[in-house]
Amino acid sequence: MDTVTLAILLGVGIFIACLVILVSLLRLRARKQESQALKKSFGRHHIPEGVGIHDVRKAKVHETIRRREGKGRFYLFAALVAGIFGVLLARLWSIQLLSGDTYMKLAEQNMTSDVSIPATRGRLLDRKGRELVGNRPSMTVAAARSVLEDRNIIHRLSLVLGIPVGVLRRALLDDTVGAQSDRILAQDASMRSISYIREHPGLFAGVTVEERTVRSYSYGTAAAHLLGYIGPVTETDLLVPNENIAYESGDYIGKSGAELAFESLLQGIRGTRTYRVDVDGNPTALLSEVPPVNGSDVCLTIDLDLQRRTDRILSDVITSSRERGFEHANAGAIIVLDLADGGVRAMSSYPGFRPEEFTNGISQDLWDQMNSTDSGYPLTNRAIAGLYPAASTYKVFSGLAGQKYGIIKEDTHFTCNGIWTEYGEAWGQRCWVYPGGHGSLNFEEAINQSCDIYFYNVGASFYERWSGEDIDEDRRENPLQSCLKSWGFGSPCGIDLPGEMDGRVPDAAWKKQTFADTPEDARWQPGDMTSLCIGQGDLLVTPLQLVNGYAGIAREKMLVPHVFDKVIDGKGETVIAYAPEESPVQPSFDAAHIARVKDGLKRMAARSGRFDHLPVAAASKTGTAEVISAKAETVWFVAYAPFEKPEYCVVCVIEQGGEGSSSAQLGVEYTFAALYGVDLGEIIVSEGSRER
Repeated sequence: MDTVTLAILLGVGIFIACLVILVSLLRLRARKQESQALKKSFGRHHIPEGVGIHDVRKAKVHETIRRREGKGRFYLFAALVAGIFGVLLARLWSIQLLSGDTYMKLAEQNMTSDVSIPATRGRLLDRKGRELVGNRPSMTVAAARSVLEDRNIIHRLSLVLGIPVGVLRRALLDDTVGAQSDRILAQDASMRSISYIREHPGLFAGVTVEERTVRSYSYGTAAAHLLGYIGPVTETDLLVPNENIAYESGDYIGKSGAELAFESLLQGIRGTRTYRVDVDGNPTALLSEVPPVNGSDVCLTIDLDLQRRTDRILSDVITSSRERGFEHANAGAIIVLDLADGGVRAMSSYPGFRPEEFTNGISQDLWDQMNSTDSGYPLTNRAIAGLYPAASTYKVFSGLAGQKYGIIKEDTHFTCNGIWTEYGEAWGQRCWVYPGGHGSLNFEEAINQSCDIYFYNVGASFYERWSGEDIDEDRRENPLQSCLKSWGFGSPCGIDLPGEMDGRVPDAAWKKQTFADTPEDARWQPGDMTSLCIGQGDLLVTPLQLVNGYAGIAREKMLVPHVFDKVIDGKGETVIAYAPEESPVQPSFDAAHIARVKDGLKRMAARSGRFDHLPVAAASKTGTAEVISAKAETVWFVAYAPFEKPEYCVVCVIEQGGEGSSSAQLGVEYTFAALYGVDLGEIIVSEGSRER
């Protein structure tokens, strides 16, 4: 039986007991009064002159009624008093006996105060253990939001810290932290300012000075998108339950990239100091201390030296593209994938940002600037979130599908004369060499020469199969799309970073749903299939999907790409290590079909430029994607090497890089040169081959 039930039963019992006692007392009193009245009734009564016996009897009746009413009110009052005493006694018994231990603990808590000790955030290291993101001490000046109401304090702080009053006011008005959290006014404040504030506490009520650890980024913008940034915990973050971490206002947590992906490992566990306090809440003695558990150090798969090189290569390629006349070239990405286990050796995205700017909470002005069109959206990790048509890099996958379903055979040749008019002159589709042509080509040369018309024929055959099924469109199979999806397109690759996009492999059902309001555009047309086979139309892929697909061709198996390598303890010993993981989507193919694709890719690399300067043979593919807007083309280049025993796969994409793939090709070639220690000299973008 619980405490509440016992208290209720006790209260009812006491109430009944009090009521019985009071009723008994009243009945004794009533009997005594009746006895006295009986004695008087035997005596002679003097009846005043002029008063009859009936008047006397009538008065007696009224008096009896009044006495009865008085007794009823008295009984009611007695019951009320009994109830009150019963409740009080029950509550007193509950507090003193049943809940005594509980209230004793509460009393002890009022005599003590717990202060949490923040844990030091774990570091992010490269695969060789070199620090990418660490911590450093910083003297911080913070203040409660209520300080905003005192002009004098704000002006004093402005003079001492050398910060304009307006800037201090904006910091105090910051709503990105919890309502009760102190607002950081100055980070890395000078010792002179710190000393003055500490020596004059009466002048700076509500202002605190403390030493904190803040994130340090030794290499500036290097791998900024992959590493991510941290920021103050928000009220929304505090409302979201976390099984492993109990956040408090004022904490800093991962907001993007690896900082967010591995938050549970990096954050650590708070410690606690328990103080005895006086009536004013001032600490008088330290009673106990539970030290914090610092966050774990996480090693990533990236190589710091290679990462810095790819960052520089990407920037130089875009700069050279602008100088060459492609003034709108403004963004791109490079990814280096280790084929052995799917680890990302480098991941660069341009434009970049400085993660350190977010450490103490970014200003609204800077946030707006970074999310504006003019800035090029530097916070977007184009390597995993950039969506582009794959262009001719996709021909190897549609070619594999064509071989799988018997459209492309060993002796299959198609003739290219520059334009394809299978569906009539009005619906003609051109090859990138128009008005010329490639002539008669087999599959390997179609890959090497990147012939559009060869793959228009493949797409037309797939459309005929699809449209020839005598069933409803929604129930027809999509063998081409199914094959493309088996190579990882149209769904996330599963990399352990937040923000990866799905991409899109369009089909009849997608088009019907997307253009439901315009039926004339909702029908799946032959041109949709032919465009899909050359990586155009409504197809969208991410650079990660493309490099992972080519990695699958190179190793003939799909793995899940990753950036996590291992967790190490304070002694540098491995606590958790990554184990390679096969992708949940796996293509089915014939080894002979893959061999033909590889042959075409090897031929393309042999004629593509500076790969002959590398100590290893490579396989590669170009791509130039048309964009349905006023923008210039997006250019691709993807390659893997060595050809016989592939180790790395590299992709580069440049937005608005102009016709041809020269800029993206240089990004890949110079990345391989960095991998194999070859100096190719200065990066100079040429016109390229216009190859699509």
